Amino acid sequence: MGQKMAGNLLKHQPINIYNRTKEKGAELIDQGARWYNTPKELAQASTLILIMVTDDSALSNVVLGDEGVLAGLRSDTLIIDHSTLSPKGTREMAHLVKSKGARWADAPVTGGDIGAEHGTLTIMVGAGKQDFERAEPYLRQMGQRILHVGETGQGQALKLVSNMVSALNLMAAAEGLQFALNQSLSLEDIETVMSFGSAQSYELTKMLERLKENDYRPGFSVANRLKDFRLAIELAEQAGFSADLGHNAFPFYQEHAERGYGAEDEASYIKRWHDQGGRSS
Repeated sequence: MGQKMAGNLLKHQPINIYNRTKEKGAELIDQGARWYNTPKELAQASTLILIMVTDDSALSNVVLGDEGVLAGLRSDTLIIDHSTLSPKGTREMAHLVKSKGARWADAPVTGGDIGAEHGTLTIMVGAGKQDFERAEPYLRQMGQRILHVGETGQGQALKLVSNMVSALNLMAAAEGLQFALNQSLSLEDIETVMSFGSAQSYELTKMLERLKENDYRPGFSVANRLKDFRLAIELAEQAGFSADLGHNAFPFYQEHAERGYGAEDEASYIKRWHDQGGRSS
């Protein structure tokens, strides 16, 4: 997603880029992006830095250390983090950046690969008012709905809640589809009824497409979904919120990842019943 988002930015102004794997930036370089060999070097040349990484550990690798962003950070810089991370980790990173005189905004996104490619993402921003106003013009180059949802960390909180609901929808869709197949109903009839009735959802549509094509190449992997799900449960525990459905569903999805599906698309959860000897078609 980060590559596609950067591509949309490049349509409007020159950009500097860094990626842990240079080959993944080759297309952007061909289009005119300027490559830097380390986050430190990029930070020395930039006053607006946008980051998209997998998790808190990856963020630390990019920002901290002798060659990290923090080592080259200019005092007038605003860092915009599009990753999905813990609100606690986000606030800790923002504090470190502020100690250098720079600013931090968490701006996780939703809308998937298609939204990243077409610039139609929804972006939820946790930041001070002035930082949001500085970031907004650039965010509008990548998204259609740009929301200022509160102070630092609040963007991450909203993203985690949204992703937990998405995970629960996906698991319910998978269970319902396999339950219907177990009753010897045709997939065509199942699709018609569930897609045009109260069971309809984005995750159901995705699940049906993946099931019909038997295609579980990762768009959003099981490992990434599990990471976000875990962060949502941890946030609920820290807040003293019960999140009963999330707590009860999480072990099932964790079990699916442990069965070796971590690198497959999240929709592969529908295979759970294959492993249990359930009817699969």
